[in-house]
Amino acid sequence: MSKLPRWREEWSLNIDVIDQEHRALIERLADLCLRFCPEATPTRSGEAHALIEALAELGEQARAHFQHEERFMRAIGFDELPEHQREHALMMAEYTALLREWRAEGVEVFTPAIQETVREWLLAHILGADREFARAYFQLCGGDDPVAPRPSRNLQLG
Repeated sequence: MSKLPRWREEWSLNIDVIDQEHRALIERLADLCLRFCPEATPTRSGEAHALIEALAELGEQARAHFQHEERFMRAIGFDELPEHQREHALMMAEYTALLREWRAEGVEVFTPAIQETVREWLLAHILGADREFARAYFQLCGGDDPVAPRPSRNLQLG
C-alpha cells in the first residue's frame, strides 16, 4: 500500500486558520493516495477520469486557500502581499499545466512519482513563502517569532 502523507506539527505556522487549511490540503492528498494508489486501481472500473477530477478538486481547494490567505494578508496590511499573490498565481499555473499533462497522458493511477510531485508542490509553499509570512505576521502583531526554524520538506509518511 502507498504510504500516506501526514501533517507534521513542525510545519505549523501557529496561525490556526491557516494551519487548519494546510492540514485539510494534506488530508485531501492522503485521501487521493488511498483512493487512487496503484494498489486500489483494480477495484475502480469505469472511472477513467476520476483521478484527474479529484486532482482538479485538490487544485480548487488550494486556490480557495490561497484566496483566503491573501484576504488575511490584506487585512493585516502585509507589505509583501503582491509578491505572495504572484507566487500563488505561478503555483496555480504550474498545477494547471501538470493537470493538462496528466489528462493528455490519460493518467488514471496516482503513482508514487505523481504523489511526490503534488506533495512537493504543496510543501514548497507552506514551508517557504507561508513560513516567511508567519514570521512577518508575528512581528506585525508585536509577538515573538513562534515559527520554528525551517524544517525538512520531507513529508511524514505513515
